[in-house]
Amino acid sequence: MIKGEIEDERILPWLYTQDSIDEVFNDPSSWQKSNPSLGTIKTKSYFDDVMNKARNDLATKVTMLCKDFNIKQIESGSWLTYAELNNETMYKMSDIRDSYAIGGVDLSSTTDLTAAVLLIIKNGKKYVLPHFFMPSELVKKRVEEDKIPYDIWVKKGLITLTNGNQNDFHHVTEWFIQMVREYGIRPVFIGYDPWNSQYWVKEMEDAGFTMEKIRQGIYTLSEPMKQLEGDLKNKLVIYDNNPILKWNLANTQAKVDLNGNIQPSKLNSKLKRIDGCVALIIAYTVLTRYKTDYENLIS
Repeated sequence: MIKGEIEDERILPWLYTQDSIDEVFNDPSSWQKSNPSLGTIKTKSYFDDVMNKARNDLATKVTMLCKDFNIKQIESGSWLTYAELNNETMYKMSDIRDSYAIGGVDLSSTTDLTAAVLLIIKNGKKYVLPHFFMPSELVKKRVEEDKIPYDIWVKKGLITLTNGNQNDFHHVTEWFIQMVREYGIRPVFIGYDPWNSQYWVKEMEDAGFTMEKIRQGIYTLSEPMKQLEGDLKNKLVIYDNNPILKWNLANTQAKVDLNGNIQPSKLNSKLKRIDGCVALIIAYTVLTRYKTDYENLIS
């Protein structure tokens, strides 16, 4: 039904859910919100038992909140909780047009997404405009094998497809040019990892963009990643509720060294794409380097 493949006006879907995690633990009378059959299919004694276990056992808590109360959970070891990374605030392009921005790009070749972001600071908030790129020949395979709704994201205009089974980085250049021409969003600097980027960087520089090399090492990315973490927790990052970026954030793990430095890594699965998160951290790294210059421009 979500994909538009089935239309049936006799079907009316409902989701039964709680308003918050706090009320799950503090207000038993609210449990029927997500369990309309409470007392018939699941008993009150069952909930009392599982609730007692959940207060002292993380695994039970995660399973209970997901299976019994329909509250989204993400895997153990994730960098952020779902509540921390989730921000459903939306914006219009008119809210961010005619602005100076910082760009970030995470390039890929075949299996991964390529991600590009524009980071714009306005009124104390950090607006993120993300876009993604993917080889056209891989979409059907990824949908069928990985159970990831790439086809829906393509229809919504969140992913630009490139012909064949490899990403064509020229589409990334075209997207940045489009943002300048149509919306007046001008990236002062665009950060990128030098891996696999030589010809694309020259194309971008020929198009008039100032490129900044960012190597994906723990000492380079640690502080910007920590700044992004704080901004996400404080709901200062507005990413237009983009489902791909949100998914990438949820898939990201913080790899920590002995000195407490962190860098992004994937959770334990080849399907856990983090490209959008990496592109955003790269943009934060550029912002850290040129914060004074950027603030002088926007002021």
